[in-house]
Parts: sequence; C-alpha cells; structure tokens
Amino acid sequence: MDFPNFIGGSYESQALTADQERTVNLFFEPLESPGATSKSALYPTPGVSVIQTASTGAGRAHFFMHGRELLVIGTTFWELSSGGTLSSIGVVASDSNPATISSNGEAGQQIFVTSATNGYIYDTGTGAFSQVAFLNGKATIGKHLDGFFLTLDAVTSTFYISNLLDGTTWQSTQFAQRSLAPDPWVSMEVNGRYVWLLGELTSEVWYNAGTSPFPFAPHPSGLIPYGITAPRSVAVAEGTLIWLGASSSGDAFVLKASGFTPEVISDYPRQRIFNEYTTISDAQADVINYLGHTFYLLSFPTQDVTWAYDLQTGKWCEWGTWISEQNKYVAWRPRFHAMAFGEHRMLDASTGSVYRMAPDLTLDVDSRPIRRLRRAPALMRENERLFYQSFELDLEPGLGTESGQGVDPQIMLRLSNDGGKTWGAEMMRPAGRLGEYSRRVRWERLGAARRRVFEVSFSDPIPWRLTAAYLGLAQQPQQAMSA
Repeated sequence: MDFPNFIGGSYESQALTADQERTVNLFFEPLESPGATSKSALYPTPGVSVIQTASTGAGRAHFFMHGRELLVIGTTFWELSSGGTLSSIGVVASDSNPATISSNGEAGQQIFVTSATNGYIYDTGTGAFSQVAFLNGKATIGKHLDGFFLTLDAVTSTFYISNLLDGTTWQSTQFAQRSLAPDPWVSMEVNGRYVWLLGELTSEVWYNAGTSPFPFAPHPSGLIPYGITAPRSVAVAEGTLIWLGASSSGDAFVLKASGFTPEVISDYPRQRIFNEYTTISDAQADVINYLGHTFYLLSFPTQDVTWAYDLQTGKWCEWGTWISEQNKYVAWRPRFHAMAFGEHRMLDASTGSVYRMAPDLTLDVDSRPIRRLRRAPALMRENERLFYQSFELDLEPGLGTESGQGVDPQIMLRLSNDGGKTWGAEMMRPAGRLGEYSRRVRWERLGAARRRVFEVSFSDPIPWRLTAAYLGLAQQPQQAMSA
C-alpha cells in the first residue's frame, strides 16, 4: 500500500508526537502530469565546486551586471572574471554584517558599495575607487532607484540620496527622517519602483514623487503595521518582498508582500522555532531561483541553521552543511547568490571561496558529502499496535558513480516507535550501482509499533530523487485510511 504523505516538507509540531516531519537538503516538487506514477517527489538541493578563493576574509556581498562580477570578501572589493581570476579593486571597512553592492547603470557607470557603515564609489569607466566622506558612519545599507543611490543610516533613522547619476556627491539637505511613526527605520529594500523603509514595528513605502527639493515621498498606501526583526533578512524574490517580521503584538514570523499588504508565510512550527532561538536579529536572507523553484533562504548565524521557503509550493525545509566529525548540520555555508556568466555563483559565509552551484555537483563546501534526510509523519491507528511486514522506498535507482564514493550508494533507515522521541539503529540498503535500474530498496520484518516514524538518510554523491514509499501492513494506519 502507498505510504501517505511520505513525500513532504518540514513540519515539526509543538507536540512532537502529533507531527515530526523533517526534510533536509531536499526540496518538494508536485508532479503536474496526471500520468505521473506519483503525485510528488523530493529532489536534491545543489552542490558546489570552488572557482577561486581570496585570503581576505569571508564572503559579504555579491553582484553581477553588464558582464562584471563584483564581490566583497572580508576587507577587499574584488572583480572576478568569467575564467575565475580575482582582481582587487579596493579596500573597504569590515564588520560582522554583510556589505551591499548596487549600480546606477550605463547612464552613471558607477557602483555603490556599503560596508561597515561606510560608503564607496567605483567608477567602472575610469577604474577609480574612492570612499565617500559624507557617508562615513552613515551607510548601513545601500540601494539604487531612478538614477539615485540611496542609503539608510539605521543609527539615526535617516534616509539619504545621492545626486542624480553621481554617487560621489551627497548633499546635506537631501535626506528624510521618520515622522509617520515613533519606531526608527532599521532596514531598507527596493522592490520595483518603490523603496521600503522598514522600522522596528511598522514600515513605510516611499517612491520618487518628483517633488522639490527632496524628490522622494511616502506612498499614499500609508503606514504598514509590520516591522522587521532582522535588518538583513529582507530580500526581493521574483517581485515579492520577504522578511522576518515584527509588530507591536509579537515578532519572529516571515512575511511576504507583492503589493502593499503583507501576509504571514511562516507556518506554526517555524514561528515557534524562531521564537525559541536565543538570537534572531542577525538573520540573513538570500534568494535563489533554481530549477523552476524560487527559494527564500533564511540563515541564522548565531543559531547556525538555514531554513528555505519555496515560493512555488509554500513548503519549508532545511538546507545545511553536514559536519560529519560532529554528527550535526550547521547553517548552509554558501551565501550571497549571484547569477553570473550563466552560472549560479555563491560566496562562502566562513571563508573567501567563490563557488559554482549546479545540479550536477554533488558535494558541499570543503568537498564535504551532502547528507540528505527525510523524516516522514508518524503512522498510527487509534493507538493500536500495527505490524509492519515491509517498507519500500521508491526512488530513481541505478545512479551510482563509476568509481570512488557512490559506486555502491547506500540508504540508511531509522525507526522510532514513540513518535520520534527515541530511535533505533540504522539499517542499510543499497540504492543501485550504475545501471541497476531495477534495484528495489526494501526492508522487511520491521516489527510492531503504535506510533511508528520512518526516517531515511543518505550522503553518497549521486543525484538522489525520492518519489514515494510503500508499506506492507497487517492493518492499515488511520492516516492511510483517510488519505
């Protein structure tokens, strides 16, 4: 019989025995064809390979436009060629926060960099790189809109703009401070033609109204009753603004807004988990459009964990780097995505490495194996004892490597008989050597339980694809009867 809801995302309920689903380094995809042999699948998150490594610190910002790939790694502003050659452009101040990079396009031929609250301009025509003295200590975040460079000073809640098409000139009269609400602006993002100025508890949308002497003004949509908990958690994903929000009644929920009305997209488990974290203010966001899925990645440096939200499916899962010597996942180290030279490219949150990211790559940073995991919902039938004759995992078999690790890929099964509280030993099964397309992955004589949880994991460097699971039962579980 079919194992109902074996394929899914992460959903660990407050009552673990109610639902304990966990999905790590896999993402959910519904199969759209009515003729598909299963309704959905779990596909592998991408691997990475090193393009180049700088010795100036960790990755902090990444940008690509007009055939030029620009990076802030530690204290240096770099350019990376399509062939992987790093060229130093200049030195920037550094702190524990990400930097920002923005451009005023061909009309201005300037790049605006903010780093450690200082601002810098790179003239792409002349190659000159200089610090903007006016912005010393004022440039928390930098953006661009309508030919103006924009920056927010989060210390004084002040929004500054440059001269039109000239990021080297900032006039002392060209600024705005918050007046619609008492909580200060702490973050800023540009989405389309609008500037979102996000406060601690409320936010505003501004736009270029063409007024004089200061051209930007609040949008008539008015005050938005949500602020931001983590200033670096805001990102634009396919025209949708997403951030880790806050309001006067609480915080630690993820919001999205394609217009001017935000909606909560974090489920109950995510909100509980975020509220249990000791520190969430340092959360950082990334956006990746990968194989038709747009992922909002939210990494918590202090908590050392990365959560991924899929805008297409609405599912949450975990992306993590597996540290085998410590037997644990940590936050996914590839960070600061840019689509450059036709490739997905990432920086490293801990080192100066620049990575290529692709479906055909099957290793993580430092050539570490990617450990993937799916923990299914518990099976029960009115708390009666169920007898499990077999469990079979339906996947794409025969994808083993020609040599080395993965030539005989293995899958590990763990069982819990108390709803995920405690676990038995791992039981291994082969997933099929290269060309073994008829291989079945099956476990038999699995005993009895009242609340059984199945968990599979695997780390061999092959493109793992799970499509379903099947059970041999003496009795049907309640979940299967209602599926």
